[in-house]
Amino acid sequence: MTQRIRIYQQGTPAVLQLETSTLENPAQGQVLIRHEAIGVNFVDTMFRDGTFKVPLPFSMGVEAAGVVEEVGPEVSHLKVGDRVGYFFAFGAYAERRVIDASALIKLPDDLSSEQAAGLLSKGLTAWSLVKRAHAVRPGETVVVQGASGGVGTLLAHWAKSLGATVIATVGSANKAHIVEGWGFDHVLRTDEPELAERIKAVNGAVDVVYDLIGRQTLDASIHALRDGGDLVHAGNASGSVVADTRLLAARGIEYVQTSTPRYVNAQNQNMAASELFERFREGALGPLALSRYRLAEAAEAHHAIAARKHTGSIVLIP
Repeated sequence: MTQRIRIYQQGTPAVLQLETSTLENPAQGQVLIRHEAIGVNFVDTMFRDGTFKVPLPFSMGVEAAGVVEEVGPEVSHLKVGDRVGYFFAFGAYAERRVIDASALIKLPDDLSSEQAAGLLSKGLTAWSLVKRAHAVRPGETVVVQGASGGVGTLLAHWAKSLGATVIATVGSANKAHIVEGWGFDHVLRTDEPELAERIKAVNGAVDVVYDLIGRQTLDASIHALRDGGDLVHAGNASGSVVADTRLLAARGIEYVQTSTPRYVNAQNQNMAASELFERFREGALGPLALSRYRLAEAAEAHHAIAARKHTGSIVLIP
């Protein structure tokens, strides 16, 4: 038996239901894992609220870390007791689960399960953004819209470690006070007027904007870019928005709407994760701030995301 969270309709956090279910035995190519920590991501709220339509009932969560408890037939690269994590497999909001072994990434001994659950999805997203969507080069001026969130924090640190000048934006005075101690070149607030002009006042029009906020910031992102710059639209924390692609084309701005699975897959996930772990181990990605909730408190965690209450990552503890 296991406890898990499912939804039977899409809507507010109140639709998240904690229930007890029976676990099946792992089939060919599968393993049974016991979760020690579960990552909570903004995309979870989009599956829950109906932004993305899903078949109902739906098992919530895409990211977790834990320990292998049982190995199914024809799984040779994992054994009972191995510590593993994954970054995109539905059904993560659970104490235990059966999962395809191919989705799992072995965790190094010096990375805790809580760190892995707070790092894998967001860190691999950051990897895809600085290495694939726009390969950051030394000397570039980079804006990260939403630098206090889980992805934004890692992304801004990673861009800085690659030699870019980083302008980090945050949504409040309290968050600005926190982020100003993280070593970025400039910290600006999105809740103050004339954001594009304040960005350009730093060092002129910028080379690339990674926009994780969406509706509130996308116009400012476009107007802060130099002609021929890159706009990487990687999130909509403030609501969905559609860019004026004709304007972007006229200015020679490359517009990239991205998702992690576009760049990270079964063929390269171990390579990307190894690089992520190494950069984290070096300290290049900064400290990993974690906010913890119990599994039964998943609705509270979703409310916290909507309120943009926390910096860093949120994890559920079974």
